[in-house]
Amino acid sequence: MADIELACHTAAWGDDGFINALSDIERAGFKGLETTTGVVEQYEDRVEVFNEILVQHQMQLIAITAGGAMWPGMSLEEEVERSLNIVRFLKGANAKILTLMPPRPNPDQPLEDEADLIPAATAYGEIARRTEELGIIACLHPDIGTLVDDQKSLDRFLEHSDATAMRLCVDVAWLSQADISFSKFIKEHKKRIGNVHLRDIKPASGKKKKGEEKFQVVELGKGTMELENFVDTLLGAEFSGFATVELEKGNKNLAQQALNSHNYAAQTLDLVL
Repeated sequence: MADIELACHTAAWGDDGFINALSDIERAGFKGLETTTGVVEQYEDRVEVFNEILVQHQMQLIAITAGGAMWPGMSLEEEVERSLNIVRFLKGANAKILTLMPPRPNPDQPLEDEADLIPAATAYGEIARRTEELGIIACLHPDIGTLVDDQKSLDRFLEHSDATAMRLCVDVAWLSQADISFSKFIKEHKKRIGNVHLRDIKPASGKKKKGEEKFQVVELGKGTMELENFVDTLLGAEFSGFATVELEKGNKNLAQQALNSHNYAAQTLDLVL
């Protein structure tokens, strides 16, 4: 039996579509879910109601994705407090992971040098440390379009974060876009990996306007990611935990994408729930 269990992210359904996402994900066969901070805003004063909804759908909350505010621009103190509020919600919902998206560049206040990133990295380190004290794992999710988008920026960010408390969320699509060998990356960071995102992508069709993504997220198995090798490498590095499938609205409805992705993960990737 694989040491990797499957979850599905609800972000593609939007905050208003959370209940529909639960139904679609449940019918597809998933038992775990990762969601957004919008759920916290909706249910933070009604955690017991949220938990009852999960029980009705036979679903387990795995993680919440947070962060991603612009830097410079965001209040670091407010970001820390906001993250800790999410952590308290996670504890109330019996979840274990806070997925932290790095800050996004502010086009109106571009960084003048690498040192400008240090205050944000230090604040994220405080989030990771205080999160750990509360029994939750903080996992940084590097991604294209953020201030942590390649190996160099990741190393720099981690250097000024809490080296012992900050873990990583490894996204196969980001590794591909950043031209990083996932085999080498996983082996080097295997003790730091706390969460995994399975996101299949392919080049976007048609001419793209400036600022538009050059790729599109597709259901698992329909893109160009080497998902089988990625999963085998994770298992070879003795990773044990959840892998969250990420989807995106497209020509095919999300319920069908979730079902097809679950089938691919269970049959082709040999991930046993």
